[in-house]
Amino acid sequence: MANISNEDIKTIRTNANIIDIISDYIPLTKRGKNFLGVCPFHEDHSPSMSVSEDKQIYKCFSCGAAGNVFTFVENYEQVPFYEAVSIVANKIGMKFSTNDKEVRKNNPHKIDYEIMSLALKFYQNNLKTELGAKARQYLAERHIDSEAINEFCIGLSLDKPDSLYTFLINKNYDLKKLTDLGLINVSKSSVYDIFTKRIIFPLWDKNGEVVGFSARVYRGEKDVSKYMNSKETIIFKKGETLYNYHNAKEHIKKEKSVIIVEGFMDAIRLSVNGVKNVIALQGTALTKEQVDLIKKLRVKVILALDNDNAGEMATINNGKMLEEQGIEVFVVRISGEKDPDEYILKNGIDAFLENLKNPPSYFDFNIAYLKKNKNLNNSNDLAEYINEVLKKISESDDEILKALTIKKLAQEYDLSLDLLNKKLTTFKKEEQKVKPQKKIVFKKEKKPYNKTADEILYFMMNDKKYVEMYLKKLGCFNDEIHRSIANEIVYYCDKYKSITLADFITYINDNELKDEVMKIVNSSVIAELNENILEDYFKTINKLMIKDKINELKEKMKIELDDAKKIKIAEKIQELKKGSVE
Repeated sequence: MANISNEDIKTIRTNANIIDIISDYIPLTKRGKNFLGVCPFHEDHSPSMSVSEDKQIYKCFSCGAAGNVFTFVENYEQVPFYEAVSIVANKIGMKFSTNDKEVRKNNPHKIDYEIMSLALKFYQNNLKTELGAKARQYLAERHIDSEAINEFCIGLSLDKPDSLYTFLINKNYDLKKLTDLGLINVSKSSVYDIFTKRIIFPLWDKNGEVVGFSARVYRGEKDVSKYMNSKETIIFKKGETLYNYHNAKEHIKKEKSVIIVEGFMDAIRLSVNGVKNVIALQGTALTKEQVDLIKKLRVKVILALDNDNAGEMATINNGKMLEEQGIEVFVVRISGEKDPDEYILKNGIDAFLENLKNPPSYFDFNIAYLKKNKNLNNSNDLAEYINEVLKKISESDDEILKALTIKKLAQEYDLSLDLLNKKLTTFKKEEQKVKPQKKIVFKKEKKPYNKTADEILYFMMNDKKYVEMYLKKLGCFNDEIHRSIANEIVYYCDKYKSITLADFITYINDNELKDEVMKIVNSSVIAELNENILEDYFKTINKLMIKDKINELKEKMKIELDDAKKIKIAEKIQELKKGSVE
């Protein structure tokens, strides 16, 4: 397990009180033996997460999220397991940090990340050399100083003979791997770097791994694209990344808000001016994957996209996507300059910060946008505008927002409240007509055997005495999954001489059975453990196992041609039936 043993992880877990750690993230209120809080893993409007101090686990009775202190931090912070362990350790004063090289050993893309990291270092070194003087001068003219260059790992691609291809081939990396990663191109007559004579901006994934590059011309070349980006590869999916996310994540949580801009130069400009809670789309449209990533931050969003028609339309579309996911959205529309980068360079950071003080909500921005290209002194345009506003608020579930908006329309345009409410009702009816009926999906109920086996395993994960009862009363499950988990539990007890659910969850972390274990933890309905309940489960599963065996023998008897063997099978069935009754 990376550079830390199971014993060390167990020690950290034992010393970290789950109540203290989770309380750093969400408010908890004591209710009886447990603590309750609003679950951060789904849109929870009333406390549905229970945290047990005795068991050192949490469970949401609404969405099913469950686990120990490490899984909570892992899912809340959106970090790898070892980083979650490090965060917990540091919170309780047990200094521990992950060894990136060790963690990468088990990563199937470790070579890809290694190559991209070396490529970045190569580009960074180029910028620092004498050959990088003109590029450094260009960056200085764009007010990108050495501090910003270092913070955002900006580099430079040169031309032959100082090629990235030569550098990486000399390190014995496979040529096909380099082409697959979008660093090298191969033609019939030559092999050459994809990026040459451009300033290089690295692109990171959510965990801070370099996965691609964006390269910008800087010497006034004509007939070439200003920017050239990495192609999509096995580790780089543009729609799944947000520029500066890994750097901004902690600042976003601290500020409880994230500023979204279009280009990485906007993000860099804000960051070097002290506004660190900023990420960039590298385009105009959010993808579903990016929205999911933003939603996990659980903060309000401030859209500060470019000051053009495309940026305005992107604000409308992206704001809608975010609001549909229950994210609170606000809008900053700068005036006079093309984008936040140019705005700050001309007006200063204080002017931009002034815009951030009281930004309009996305709803208010959207309502104002409906006035665009309309002459509200014209009756037809005014009627169209009011109808569009009413249609918009008919889509909202916020009754207070509806009432306030209707009241404002009535006062502003001297209209009757009754008239507006009546019109609103017609939009609601229209919406109901066209709204597709939700397909009812019935949750597949677990078979009695699986359900009972799950509960027995849940008992076993909580106390050694239940493991001993299993070995005495049952000893084995019919199916491979439950049998494998039971074997892991027995092995754990033999090794550590005891077992708790919180520790077993951590122990099973690198095992392929982890998902099955967490399903059992999530779905368990046992409120309180006691031996009588477990005895009943043993009786039930023994009967179910006998029933399954009888059915298996019946099928075997159907295809058996030897009468003597058929009689033996029938006798065996009778024996099992008798045992089942007893």
